[in-house]
Amino acid sequence: MKEELVLTILMATYNGAAYLDKQLDSILRQTYPHWELIIRDDQSTDDTLNIIKAYSEKDERIKYIQYGSAHGTACRNFSALFDWAYENNRPYILFADQDDIWLDYKLERSLAGLLKNESIYGADFPLLCYSNLSFIDEADQKIAARLPLPPQLNLKVLINENYAWGCTMILNRAAVRKIKHIPTESVNHDYYVALVIAAFGKNLLIDENLILYRQHQKNVSGNVDKMRFMSRFNRYFKDTDYMLKPLVDNYKLVHSFFSRYRSELHEDQLNMIQAFLHYYQKSFPALFLTMWKHQIFKIGLGKNVVYFYTLYLLRKKVMAHVKAGRTL
Repeated sequence: MKEELVLTILMATYNGAAYLDKQLDSILRQTYPHWELIIRDDQSTDDTLNIIKAYSEKDERIKYIQYGSAHGTACRNFSALFDWAYENNRPYILFADQDDIWLDYKLERSLAGLLKNESIYGADFPLLCYSNLSFIDEADQKIAARLPLPPQLNLKVLINENYAWGCTMILNRAAVRKIKHIPTESVNHDYYVALVIAAFGKNLLIDENLILYRQHQKNVSGNVDKMRFMSRFNRYFKDTDYMLKPLVDNYKLVHSFFSRYRSELHEDQLNMIQAFLHYYQKSFPALFLTMWKHQIFKIGLGKNVVYFYTLYLLRKKVMAHVKAGRTL
């Protein structure tokens, strides 16, 4: 009899009591039953731990772990969870936010998409599959917004921006073994993971909405309101310093990735990223010409126009914060 594949879901929690039960219920409703949910809490002060305890007593597939000493950010929490999964040789990994709602077939469709690509590229090839999503508000009501995603993500796009959201990802064993560890200084765990797999494997889209992604005031990133045209206009043209933190975070993340993997990159990848980081420090014209030469662009003409405008305005401030080691 064929042994069923067990999927490992990693959930980082922090003061998530308001929505956590709905997310846990949605995982319990999954049509694919062979999973384990590993939860690590980041010193919550609300009722989060009591909710986790109640659900872990209800279903043995839900496990609460106290692992590692990193605290203070979602990236640090997910980094510790990933370390646990790597050390315990978990073959298929998904990330879960504490406040979303998974559609009943998320695990089933995610695994099917990954196995389909493993049949093409091989199980020893690092693969990351990411899906689309739907938006809901604080009252679980659908938000009329659509997030168009590319069919795959390469390094040239990811140097600027990530389109693979952690809550939609599934990784195979080869991807997990290649990543090994998510540095806490990488700021965004999903962005770092996508960069690694873009360099050594493939990031591929499952073109289907598999989760309900919740929008509320505490969203750290991915807020649908920030994607609207007027919101982008206000950020880029009325309050340009608003974009300083994302640009600083982006530079640090690419630098962190490059520092770790530079000896393993192909020559063209090495030259591209090294030039990007080097000329970022020098001048905007040099950076622009480097990005043009290597075709390092965001997806969409309008986004590139405002992106280069923002780089023109803020590049020096970005480098000042990076060199001073300041956080924003």
